[in-house]
Amino acid sequence: MKMSLNSIAKALIATAFSGAMLINTAHANNPPPTIKADAPNRYIVKKGDTLWDISGRYLDSPWRWKEIWATNKHIKNPNLIYPNDVLILCVIQGKTLIGVDTGEGCAGIERQVTGNVVASTVAVTSVANSIPAIPRAAIQHWLDKTIIVNPKDFNTTPYVLASKNRNLITASGDKIYTKGIPLIVGQRYGVYREGEMYVEPRTQEVIGLEVTQVATGLVTSVEENGVSSLQLTDSYGKEVREGDRVFVELDDSIPPVFYPAPATVNRGGLIVRVMDSISSAAKGSVVAINLGSNQGAKPGDVLTVYRKGPLVRDTMDNDTPVRLPSEPAGMAMVFNTFDDISYAYILSSELPLNVGDQLLPPPYL
Repeated sequence: MKMSLNSIAKALIATAFSGAMLINTAHANNPPPTIKADAPNRYIVKKGDTLWDISGRYLDSPWRWKEIWATNKHIKNPNLIYPNDVLILCVIQGKTLIGVDTGEGCAGIERQVTGNVVASTVAVTSVANSIPAIPRAAIQHWLDKTIIVNPKDFNTTPYVLASKNRNLITASGDKIYTKGIPLIVGQRYGVYREGEMYVEPRTQEVIGLEVTQVATGLVTSVEENGVSSLQLTDSYGKEVREGDRVFVELDDSIPPVFYPAPATVNRGGLIVRVMDSISSAAKGSVVAINLGSNQGAKPGDVLTVYRKGPLVRDTMDNDTPVRLPSEPAGMAMVFNTFDDISYAYILSSELPLNVGDQLLPPPYL
């Protein structure tokens, strides 16, 4: 998703570590994905399962799940899995595949893969109730009302001057007044609260401002002195304050479903914030990273998180400090992208993950 008020800075920011060579060579060798020795021959999908968890049951590298998934060519959404689906492990034409058993066992899976299925139309399946890539509830807050914009553009938008009753606004139906660029009568606008500023760690350049929508209103009148009246139609758990900004609601273009896949970003990145005021991240946490659509990031991208190696003293060389190599410590999946920042969900972590930890596309193993 690409969010901007007018235009977001297009400059690519250099990261705090060199990962270009690793990115270019990560996918150079592409052997078949490794099936786990204890992978089940038959698995019944349960409510609460996630695509990542199911992939992890079968593969040592879960992000490569599409390489073993037996796609049914006569299903419009062939990658969707639902509770009570029966997954079976088959060897078809020398290749290990997993598919949904339709009652014919591996023979049916083979017909789906080869296209030898008699069907007059393509069956349409709904994303409703399908198994998500990651728990939707864990990321919903960061999907609904929180976006990242250019702070320079944000500061040029109209601001809340006062309310009709000169108090904090806590519910729909109240009226507020804004000042600045005249709004359009009859137009629907969002009211946004300024939040976290994002800075590129190495250059200290500002690369985004996080803002949260607190209300929605409809413009009822515009005065010659630049004061516009808005009738609040919806509020989202927070009061409207003087100084909040008003602009047209930005469309949410996040796909209804996304699938884990190796990231194809054009450089490495860093964790720049652990969300919800937590000092370190673990499995199930949400983090912000300094990779966005400008760097090729997209929803579903999987990245390996590397913990920075500790500094040790070389006792054989006059106690000279030496930085040990970074080691892989977890996996993260991008679920919401902006120009130079993305939100990512921590899929796994062997150690606590922190701001400054490095990110690279997972290698083929």
